Amino acid sequence: MISNNMFSFQRKNHAVNHWLKILFWGWLLSFSVSSYAAQAVATVSKNIVGVNEVFQLTISVDDNVNTNALDLSVLDDDFNYGSPAVSSGTSFVNGVVTRQTEWKIAVAAKEVGEFTIPSFRIGASKTDPITMTVMKSANKSTANTSKPEIRIDAESNKDQLYVGESIRYTVRIRIGEQMSQAALQAPSGDGLNVKQLGEDRQVETVLNGRRYLIITRDYQITANKSGDILLRGAKFTGNLIKGNRGFGSTLQIPFEQQADDLTLSVLAKPADYKGLWLPTEALVLEQQWQPEVNEIKVGEPISRTITLRIKNAEQSTLPNLNLQYPNSVRVYDESPVYGSDDDFTFMTIKQVIIPRQAGDITLPPLSINWWNTATSKQETSKIDGLTLSVLPGDPSSQALLPPQALQSDNVEPVATSVQTEIVKDSGWWPWLSLCLAILWLATLVLWLLERNKPKQLQPSNTAAKPQQLTPVDGMMDALERSQPVLLQSYYQQWLKLHPAHPLNKELDEAIQHVMQCHYSKNKRQFSKEDKHKALSVMQRLNKTTTKSVNVKSSVLEPITPK
Repeated sequence: MISNNMFSFQRKNHAVNHWLKILFWGWLLSFSVSSYAAQAVATVSKNIVGVNEVFQLTISVDDNVNTNALDLSVLDDDFNYGSPAVSSGTSFVNGVVTRQTEWKIAVAAKEVGEFTIPSFRIGASKTDPITMTVMKSANKSTANTSKPEIRIDAESNKDQLYVGESIRYTVRIRIGEQMSQAALQAPSGDGLNVKQLGEDRQVETVLNGRRYLIITRDYQITANKSGDILLRGAKFTGNLIKGNRGFGSTLQIPFEQQADDLTLSVLAKPADYKGLWLPTEALVLEQQWQPEVNEIKVGEPISRTITLRIKNAEQSTLPNLNLQYPNSVRVYDESPVYGSDDDFTFMTIKQVIIPRQAGDITLPPLSINWWNTATSKQETSKIDGLTLSVLPGDPSSQALLPPQALQSDNVEPVATSVQTEIVKDSGWWPWLSLCLAILWLATLVLWLLERNKPKQLQPSNTAAKPQQLTPVDGMMDALERSQPVLLQSYYQQWLKLHPAHPLNKELDEAIQHVMQCHYSKNKRQFSKEDKHKALSVMQRLNKTTTKSVNVKSSVLEPITPK
């Protein structure tokens, strides 16, 4: 017994030692990886100084390292320096641990000339070298180097374009000074429309030991007339902050710098071009049918979604897509949706098409002429039409409607994704199941007792089974729930059952008014007065239909067909 216990204890002790080794090596590996991934950066307060002028050298490492790890002896030949001020710390923000060690050293150059502060190696990290310009005196240095460390550059993706075509103009500003009230004025030119694209992009970087803020902004420039047009460059303005901020003695100096001007060569529209003028490097025309069928019944809707994408184009230049549909269908246009994706501007329109009569119906194709500015040729983009075989409507064809057509605008679609969750604690579900089982057994016992009782006379008029909605009741229900497509479906069922009803014209006007309020390009809010007017027509239909059914039911139908 004792030997068995000792063997079990040794196995447990071996397992504990095994896991301790794994944890130790994991910690050691993470420590070595973090040390390897640490980055060291060296910066100076200024790149141009006078002999014996003191400037600050800052060296930082994004990790906690030994404060004696920095060797400053590489500065002995060309610079004098003092004892470094060292700081280190660890912060924990939003679950992220940040470590940093920083040295600040006062440095002064010994002679006039160009010198290099060499790289410093700290563990596995290494800083970049820094070039220093040393003048004879600080005053002369200040006089000769009054130009601020600010630079503005601009470029365009092309300098030749057509009238109505757009180009992208990009401005980059590199700021290495303290500034206030900084602003960027857009480029300008006679006959040019300038529009900013998106938001500014900012990034910090270190160049030759100095920290810079780089700001990038994009503009869209559209030409409105032909000829050579001077594009005046973007201008950067602001105030430079000079002086000792630590003691509050600062001076603000106005500053402005403009990017170089650019001459744009704008070509006119070719004389032999036909159609709407659309100059661009790329144009894409696409469509989608829902559902994708070639056979449909009267009253069933089919949706057509058309997307037009044009590269480097303004939204105002996108054309209106007009399609001529046959009179055998009703078409309801939704409002166009505009947007942008990379260099493309797109427009999406959706049409709901409802056949009105049986037969073969051809839905029209669409073609757009445009001028390819990359090849200087006219091109045509097309999408095909669709030939539908329309069958007579069926009152029970309501089930064939697309699910999205039967949903109200106020009802959110049900998510179809299924997530699997592993439940470790069953909770109160077993108790609930037990209670339900007890109630089911009690119900079964009561039912058996009731069955064994003497049967009593049951009333002759049993409850009527629920029936499906009539076309009139269906129209009223669809109107109350704001479901225009379902309303149209019930309307088609009504027309098939009552083709010569005296109120058909008034009902058709009411239905079309509802559909126009929902789908027309100039659609408006469907008011309570509109709904009350449509409901009153349907209520009158109910009364007249009930009377006609009662009269017909008094006449016996022949038992044997003639």
